[in-house]
Amino acid sequence: MRMLVLLSLLFGIPILPAQAQEEREELNADRPDNSQGPGVVSRGYVQLEAGYNYQKLNTRIRTYAYPTALLRIGLLEGVELRLQGAVKDSVIENGTRRHIKGWGPLSVGTKVRLWEESGWRPEAAIGAMLALPLASEVFKPDNVEPQFNLGFSNALSENVDLTYNLGYGWTDGNPEPSYGANITRQFINKVSLYLEVFGSKGKGEPAEHQADMGILYLLLPNLQFDVAAGRRLNKAAPNHFITTGLAFRLPR
Repeated sequence: MRMLVLLSLLFGIPILPAQAQEEREELNADRPDNSQGPGVVSRGYVQLEAGYNYQKLNTRIRTYAYPTALLRIGLLEGVELRLQGAVKDSVIENGTRRHIKGWGPLSVGTKVRLWEESGWRPEAAIGAMLALPLASEVFKPDNVEPQFNLGFSNALSENVDLTYNLGYGWTDGNPEPSYGANITRQFINKVSLYLEVFGSKGKGEPAEHQADMGILYLLLPNLQFDVAAGRRLNKAAPNHFITTGLAFRLPR
């Protein structure tokens, strides 16, 4: 019911679309939402997306990532190279507090546009990442762990977009399917609001479902600030999280 109320409020606000001035191309970031869409960095551009993430898993464990960083390089039209990593810090409280800190795995991969949107057919892209065993010992996977993602996007109106994806990968050697879907609307010039649901299911584990809400603010045609917060939809999922960061595209 709360989600329906938020949706009705979201869609009832008139807005103006935010236009990027640099070659009239919008800055399209893959953060902070989890529903990675089909947007691909154009050929010749370099885009950096970085931020801070805090997550409370349960009453004992809290995790921090600072910075999370994703480097996207437009290699060809419709093809980008992706490099991703983060510094991680877990705080475990069990009578006493201790920290587990280090570099998370370095991931390398690509995203390739499959086709453009046409009528009811969504824009689509496929992504593939490999998490390499290049990390601090406490966070290092035993083997290379692939992650695949199919991202889609439909323009529901001039100002409202629906983005959704399906993912499949491996974590600690076990398969883990995932999904995500969000609705984004620009409600004043250069400001957008999104609502999202996403989740995953590890092998032998109950499915985890979460929801979040975020704000995107286009400070400059090539610089975007974001902030988002979410919480669990079932007891198996992490309790809640907060994230904030920036997306910056270097001039070509």
